[in-house]
Amino acid sequence: MAFIRGASKKDVPSRVVLESSKISNVDDMLMFAESKGIQMEPLDLNEIVNILGLKLTFEPLQNDVSGSLYKDKIDGYWRIKVNSLHHPNRQRFTIAHEVAHYILHRKDSTEFNDSEFFRNSELNAMEKEANSFASEVLMPREKFMAYIKNISSKIEDIASHFHVSAQAVQLRAKSLGLAERA
Repeated sequence: MAFIRGASKKDVPSRVVLESSKISNVDDMLMFAESKGIQMEPLDLNEIVNILGLKLTFEPLQNDVSGSLYKDKIDGYWRIKVNSLHHPNRQRFTIAHEVAHYILHRKDSTEFNDSEFFRNSELNAMEKEANSFASEVLMPREKFMAYIKNISSKIEDIASHFHVSAQAVQLRAKSLGLAERA
């Protein structure tokens, strides 16, 4: 008796591998998004996730767990899980953070579980890189500075424009050397 073997469920479409191999840093990600006609301001993360072939789900998780990225052992796809109980702006940061792990660290591990993004000062190097990548992708320097110069420097306005939390805006401003105005 012979068995005919079809395509393996672990065979991720080659388009996905090709697309994601073009990206190795924030500038690559932003150029990639622009070249695909993806909305840039605020960045359409769902479209990036789709083009990269990542599978995105939202489900209730413990409050200190923001999300995770893992490679499914059954079908070979990378999956992002996001805490559905968190604010949509925090969810956006979580998605960007998990995409960062996928772009920067997928060769180092097949699973990333992220909690307490900003509260733990002892984050490891991969977490710091993923946080920085997410912040820079969601609030690119030029667009961030132009918004402050031309529209508003109020944290709430900036957060609303980029669809991120006030805390993310404050950390991004600090990383760009901007002092908080009194």
